[in-house]
Amino acid sequence: MVCSCVPATVQLLWMGYFPCAPLGPTLAVSLQLLSLVRQLFMQMPPNTSAWCESFEAYLAGMGYKVDTKEGIRKRFGNAYHWYCILEISLDEHIQQQLQKSISTPSDIPLADASSSHYSPDSDVFSSKMRPSQYLQQRCPLCFGGHNWQSNNSQQSPSDVDAIVCIDACFTQKRRSGQPDDPVNPTATVFLSPEDIQAMECEVDGLWKSKSANQRRSGQASKRNHGDEGDVFEEGMRITTSVLKGCNDSFTAADERCQKASTQFFSDTGVMALLCRHDRVIHLANMTSAGEKQHYALALIRSLFGHLPSNFRVGLLYDIGCQLEQSCRKWGFLKSFLPRISFAISVFHAFGHQWACQLIYHPHKREGFGLSDGESCERFWSSIKGLIPSLRVSGYHQRLFVIDFQVHHLDMKSLNGLGQWLLRQWNHCQEKKASARKGLRRCGVDIPTLQAEWDAQIAAQTKPTPRHTSKSVENIVLQVMETQKSLEIYEAKLVVLEQDLLHGVPDMINLNIQITECRKKVMNFKQALQRQRSTLGLNGPADLARIQNSSYLQFELERLERSYRHTVSEQRLQYHTEASVKRREPGIVKLASSYNNLCLQMVGLIHKGKAPQGSIAPLLIPRDSLFKLDVDDDIWQDVGLGDDADGVLPAWLADDKVRSGIRSLLELRRCEEEERRLLKEKQALVLWFSEQWACMQRAMEDADDDLAYELNCRLSKLAGLCLMWQKQLSDFPGAAYENWGLSNEDLHSMVQVPHLMCVDADDGERLDGFESEGEGEDDTVLDDELLYVAEEFALADEYHQHNDMLLAELSWGDEMDSDLLDMDPPSSPSKRACR
Repeated sequence: MVCSCVPATVQLLWMGYFPCAPLGPTLAVSLQLLSLVRQLFMQMPPNTSAWCESFEAYLAGMGYKVDTKEGIRKRFGNAYHWYCILEISLDEHIQQQLQKSISTPSDIPLADASSSHYSPDSDVFSSKMRPSQYLQQRCPLCFGGHNWQSNNSQQSPSDVDAIVCIDACFTQKRRSGQPDDPVNPTATVFLSPEDIQAMECEVDGLWKSKSANQRRSGQASKRNHGDEGDVFEEGMRITTSVLKGCNDSFTAADERCQKASTQFFSDTGVMALLCRHDRVIHLANMTSAGEKQHYALALIRSLFGHLPSNFRVGLLYDIGCQLEQSCRKWGFLKSFLPRISFAISVFHAFGHQWACQLIYHPHKREGFGLSDGESCERFWSSIKGLIPSLRVSGYHQRLFVIDFQVHHLDMKSLNGLGQWLLRQWNHCQEKKASARKGLRRCGVDIPTLQAEWDAQIAAQTKPTPRHTSKSVENIVLQVMETQKSLEIYEAKLVVLEQDLLHGVPDMINLNIQITECRKKVMNFKQALQRQRSTLGLNGPADLARIQNSSYLQFELERLERSYRHTVSEQRLQYHTEASVKRREPGIVKLASSYNNLCLQMVGLIHKGKAPQGSIAPLLIPRDSLFKLDVDDDIWQDVGLGDDADGVLPAWLADDKVRSGIRSLLELRRCEEEERRLLKEKQALVLWFSEQWACMQRAMEDADDDLAYELNCRLSKLAGLCLMWQKQLSDFPGAAYENWGLSNEDLHSMVQVPHLMCVDADDGERLDGFESEGEGEDDTVLDDELLYVAEEFALADEYHQHNDMLLAELSWGDEMDSDLLDMDPPSSPSKRACR
C-alpha cells in the first residue's frame, strides 16, 4: 500500500529508488546502484542484458527468483535510461539558471548559444565579441575567458585563435529496419538533420550554377588561349596537378566511393569536429554511402555561428587541400573562408604529394604549433566499444548513447586539463632545445635559412612544364618503347624459326605462332617508321643522345619518383605493424634495387658519362626504411633537377642548410606552441573565475533545492581548481597566477569523501588513485572515483533532510513493487537456519 496523497514514483524517489515507469511501476532500482551502473557503462560497452542476467543469477544464488518471464531487463533498462535523462536534464536546468546570472561587460557581448546554424541572410553574429556559452562549456582552453584576442607583442599575424580538426568514422553505423524509439528531451552535440540538409541543398545549388558558368567561360578561354596546363587556381598555393595527385591518393576525397552500404544501414557513420584538446564541439550523423563534403561544411558553419566575426580558426582535415580547393572554386563558406587556415593531419600528410606537404603539413605551416590534428582518431578509439550495441539500436537511442559518452569524456578531460597543459609545455621545451641545438650545429644564420626555405617552396610548388601529346619528348619515348617491343618480337621470331628447322610435334600450332609473330614484327616496323617521321629536325639527335647515355635513361625511367610514390602509398595504407611485416620482404627488395641503381649512377658520374653537374640520388638506409619522418631525405628531389647544367641551390645540395631548415621550422612551431599554451592557461584561469562568480550570484536568489545543487557544483569547481593548481605547479608563472580565491577558501569548499584503504602485498597504499599520465605521483587522486564517492556522500546528506517528510507518510508492511537495492536481505535459506 502507498499513500494516495503523493504519487508512488515520488515516494520511491524520496526513499532513494528510481521507478521503471511513471505510473504503476513494478520495479524500483536504488539510485546508488544506477549511479554505479552508469559509471560502469562509461568504462565498458553498455550491455543491460548481460548485467541483468548476471544480477538475476546473483539473486537466484541467494534464493530469490524473478517471477516474470522476461526478467528485469526491460524494466531495468527503462529505469536506467530515464535516470540518465534525469541526470542530464538536471545539469541542463542548472546551466540555464547559471546563464541567467551571467554578468559580462557591455563591450564583450556573447555569441548566441541557442542557434547552431548560421544564416547567411542575417548578421546576428557580426557584433559579438567573444565565443558563445556553448563553446565555452565545450572547451575552456580554446574558448574560455574574455581576452581571446590578446594584444600580445610576440603574437604572429599567422597565429590562429583556435585549432580544430574534422574526420569521419564509418564504423559507427546503424542497421536498417530497427524499430522507432522516442525522441530524447535532452540537448545534443549532433547537428540537426535540417541543418545538414540545408547545407547539402546549398552545395548542390552552388555546384550546378558555378559548373555551368565555368563550362561556358572555359570553352571561351580554350578557344582564345588554348589549354593552360598545370596552373594555380585562385587563392591556392599548389597547382592543379598536385591537387589531382592528392585526390587520387585518398578515397575520402572521392565522394562517390561507397564506404558503407545504404541498403543495409540507415545511418552510415559519424563525422566529428573536435578541438585540439580532444574535446567534442559538434557531431554530424551521416546517412550517405561516401564522405560527402556537405557534412564537413555544415560542421564548420555551425562552429562559426558561435564565434565572433573576427575569430580565426585553424582547420585540420585528412584532405584539407581538397576542401580548401572546393570552397574557393565553388564558393562554399564564402563569408568565413578568409578566417580559416587549412592544414592536413599529421598521420595522413605522408599520403599527399610532396608539394602539398610543403604547404599544408601542420609542422611546416605557420600558426599550428605542435598540433597533430588526430583528436578525432583518439575520439573514435574512445567510443569504439559502442559499435556492437549501437548497430542494432534505435535512431534516437544511438544519438543519446553517443551524447552520454561525450559528456563522460568531457568530465574526464576537464579534470586533466592542467596536466595536459604541463605535458605539452614540457614536450615543447624538449623540442625547442633540440631545434636550437640543430641551428647551432648547422652554422647558418636564420635569415639565410628562411630565404632558402622560401626558395625551396617556390621551386617545389611551381607548375610543371607544359607538355602536349605531340611534344618531342613524348615522341622520343614512344619511339624507344616501340623499338624495344620490335626487338622482343624479332628475337621471338628467331626462336620459332629455329624450332621449325629442328622440327616439333605440333607443327600446325608452330606455324600459327610464326605467322602471328611476323605480323607483329611488320606492324611494329610500320609504327616505328611513322613515329620516326614525326621527330622533326632535333628529334633524331635527341633519340641518339638518349640511347647512348645510360644516365639519361635512368632519369627518363623516373625510378626514384616511382619508388617515392610507392612508399607514400604504403605509409598511408599499411600503417599497422602486422601489415608492414607481411610486406617487408617486397619493400626491402625494392629499396635494394633502388640503391643499386643509385650506385650505378654514381659510377657513371665518376666515369664522366653523365651530364655535367649531375648528382646521384641519396641511398635509402635499410634500418630506417620503416621509420620515415616528414623531413627525411627521401622526400627531397636530390639528383632530379630539371636544370642539369645549372648550379644546384643550397636548400637542395647543402646538407647543413637542409638540416638548418628543419631545425628552423621546428623552432618556429615550438615558439607558436609556447604562445598558445600560455594563452590557454590564462583562458582556463579566467573561465574558472567567471564560473565561480556566476555561481555565487545564482546562489543569492536560489531556493533550497537549487542552492543545494549549486553548493555541490561549487564544491566540485573548487576541487577542480585545487587539482589544476597542483598540476600546473611547474608551469611558468603558476606561482603568481591569481585564481580569485585563496587555497584556504578553496579547501573549505571541498567536501572530502571517505577513502578506502586497501593493504597491498607490496606495501603500497591504495587510498590515493593513479592519474592517467605515466610517471605521475601516486598521491594524485583518481578524479572519477572521487567524483562518484562525492556524489554518494552528497546524496546521503540530501536524503537525510527528507526523513521528517517520510515519517509523516504511512506505509504498508509491503509494497507491490520490487525494490532492487544494492544490499538485498539475506536469503530465506540462511534465515531458516538461524
